[in-house]
Amino acid sequence: MQAILLSAMHWTGKVQPIAFSMGNLSVRWYGIVITAAMLIGLVISIKRCEKFKISSDDMLTLFLIAIPLAVVGARIGYVISRFEYYFVSPYDWQAFVDTIAIWDGGLTIMVGVPFGVLGGYIWAKAKKIKFIDVANVVLPTVLLSQALGRWGNFFNQELYGQIITNPSLQWFPMAVFIADEGAFFQATFFYEMVLNIIGFFVLSYFVKHINLRSIGIFGYVAWYYLVRGSLEFIRDDGTSSLDGAVNANIVYCYVAAALAIIAIITLLFLKKKKGQQIFYKKEIPLPDYVTEK
Repeated sequence: MQAILLSAMHWTGKVQPIAFSMGNLSVRWYGIVITAAMLIGLVISIKRCEKFKISSDDMLTLFLIAIPLAVVGARIGYVISRFEYYFVSPYDWQAFVDTIAIWDGGLTIMVGVPFGVLGGYIWAKAKKIKFIDVANVVLPTVLLSQALGRWGNFFNQELYGQIITNPSLQWFPMAVFIADEGAFFQATFFYEMVLNIIGFFVLSYFVKHINLRSIGIFGYVAWYYLVRGSLEFIRDDGTSSLDGAVNANIVYCYVAAALAIIAIITLLFLKKKKGQQIFYKKEIPLPDYVTEK
């Protein structure tokens, strides 16, 4: 009875995963939000890559290659981490559908990112475009898309943190009401969204002013995985738990972030040692191959 009353009082407990239905087809808010987030990222990336004289058609091709690969990778990561749930015996048609059912949610973005980067690399090689320069400006935009996409988790009522029993803290965005649990939990999806939006602006500034062609790439890895790994400590949505041991996701994230930070520091040190200018007050000059086009 108390859970019903709480749900009636707080709007976050009333969200529905289904946006609308057409016959037997149900369109989920998760898919709508993720698609919108990707389109916003595409528009910003097209604008940012204009200075490298890369056309909007080329950028669209990049996204059509990188995004599906990233989604496949993210789903593979999610399913493998829950192997005993998806690969049941007998493995029939319904089990297969459940395995690939990304429309129901369930993407491990930290695994999907390397697949997306691989897609970008393949595209750059095919187009004979400098992959490092494109990735340097696009990856911070991916951080923004991921931030906005977290609202898909909100509609699915997932990616939440520890339970909040103190009534004075049961308000959004501190907490969300999870209807299936009948209680308030930390709104970790929102925490991650805010931190990654901040990261987008920080990395955008670095890309524009710090003379390191890979600052956006390594900066993205450092920021995203540091945020994601840190939030794993308070995540409690039934899909992540310490269980008395170090969580593999946390180790993976922190190692990736540490390696990226070490790479940034090392490359900047080497540039400084060679006497090269590190910081540009206005904007870093374009590479010679761009200005010579």
